[in-house]
Amino acid sequence: MPPYVIAKDRSRALYTVMWLCILAAWCVSLSTATSDIFTCSVPEDPVSARFGHVATMPCWLTPSMNAEDLEVRWYRPKDFDNPVLLYRERKIHEASQQSQFEGRTSLGLREVTSEGLKGGDVTLKLVNVTLRDQGEYVCYVSSNQGYEIASVFLNITVMGSPPLLSAVRTDADSVNVSCVSHGWKPRPRLQWSDGRKTLKPEKLDYSSGANGLVSAHSWVLSSPSSAPWVSCSLVLSEGEELEGRVDLRNLAAVPETSSGLQTAVIILALLLLLSVVFIGVLYKKRGNKSTRVPEGGTVDIETMRQAEDLVDIETMRQAGVDVTLDLKTAHPYLTVVSTGKIVRDSEENVCPPGERAYILGTHGFTSGNSAYWEVRLDQDNVGIKESWWVGLASGSVKRQGDVPATPSNGFWFLSSDKEKGLRLNINPNIILPANPRPQTLGVYLDYDKGVLSFINVKDNKLIVTVRAMFIEEVFPLFNPGKGDKAPMTILDVSHYKTDTVKVSVSEGESNVPPPAEEAETDALLASNQSRNHQTSESKDC
Repeated sequence: MPPYVIAKDRSRALYTVMWLCILAAWCVSLSTATSDIFTCSVPEDPVSARFGHVATMPCWLTPSMNAEDLEVRWYRPKDFDNPVLLYRERKIHEASQQSQFEGRTSLGLREVTSEGLKGGDVTLKLVNVTLRDQGEYVCYVSSNQGYEIASVFLNITVMGSPPLLSAVRTDADSVNVSCVSHGWKPRPRLQWSDGRKTLKPEKLDYSSGANGLVSAHSWVLSSPSSAPWVSCSLVLSEGEELEGRVDLRNLAAVPETSSGLQTAVIILALLLLLSVVFIGVLYKKRGNKSTRVPEGGTVDIETMRQAEDLVDIETMRQAGVDVTLDLKTAHPYLTVVSTGKIVRDSEENVCPPGERAYILGTHGFTSGNSAYWEVRLDQDNVGIKESWWVGLASGSVKRQGDVPATPSNGFWFLSSDKEKGLRLNINPNIILPANPRPQTLGVYLDYDKGVLSFINVKDNKLIVTVRAMFIEEVFPLFNPGKGDKAPMTILDVSHYKTDTVKVSVSEGESNVPPPAEEAETDALLASNQSRNHQTSESKDC
């Protein structure tokens, strides 16, 4: 073989070896680089959590790898810079976290055997979930080579009130049984049974309130001779069920009468029984115990529960906030001192019958807030106010105009009626047991727990506690009534607080009345001395 051919073959072989080396090095480099490439995996279906419980939103890296040195960010869509949770540089950063989620988030485990961040598990854990928490959450994980994202949708479910049942005998062997329950999410499945078979209802209606929670109402005809009892159950899913039962054997017979009168009697009896049930009867799945409305009771929109009479008012005062009246929300039938601490009905522009004149506080409360404020309802040498509203109103009240002042429309308050005493704005109206009208009323709010308590400060006693589910910002609500000589005065509670207690609420201006306010107050009281004491229902003005 000629020498030049041998040289050429050697050159080709060397060239081939060189490229093989380059290719091998590139493969090694590629293998090293791709070792840090991953994807974020999440469940295909939405995640569900019970209101007030813990939500776990799984997210993990595929292939599995150590995520301790990566950045993990959970955020709501369009809120990248205000995350739900931010983990970076091996620690959680809270400075930029959304206030709604403060103190409620952490990195959890998607399953018991998970190794957490070491195994690439970046699951979000959210405690004390509220209706506002429902929606999409983005799982974002980044490394030096890039980032990956995936989304999880969180559904919030709410167990409503235990079903309230009433029964009326329509003839010798027929009973009309009615079932009502409120506050469900999503819509529950309602089913009737007599222990032997499923009963078909004569009617089944669902309705939704302003907060999106569902109420159910149904009735069925049954016979005591075929079954001794009837049950009404509401079901969200397996294990999420509430049941109520009614005994059909000892119902009083309906006296014989004409068909039209009999129908009227039945309808009237149903209405009366439903009112009694709403006020005093709670059928629970465990025990089916019933309770009457006690002094210092708790009202859960349609449900009563027992509560302690005396309260730890000093602890509540540690959540004291400075409440100032928002002049922009004042009705023209009100007179408000310029400092925003005193309000009464207007002498010049008298509130007409049927109208309501209320005013809101300047600062509202959202998730993470607890708050306490006090309202003076008497005046020296003048007496105690007899008609007023004090409580909360949702932010939407400012926009929705003149609507009924009910919980479904964003109103929660205690009122004083000149003739009927204290009552709650619940339909049907809940008139509380005989209580002396408070000279000073304390109001305590725990937003996340849905607790709104009213306290007689002088006696240090709980008047009543309302339990509700707040889903938007709520504001202090005041209505000074009509015709009382005494105004409504918001007191300074800031001096009760200690430096060791931190309460997360909006800051307000000082509550100490300056000389200008004192002079204004004296003038306001002087003009009141000439007033005649007028009578009005608390629902008016």
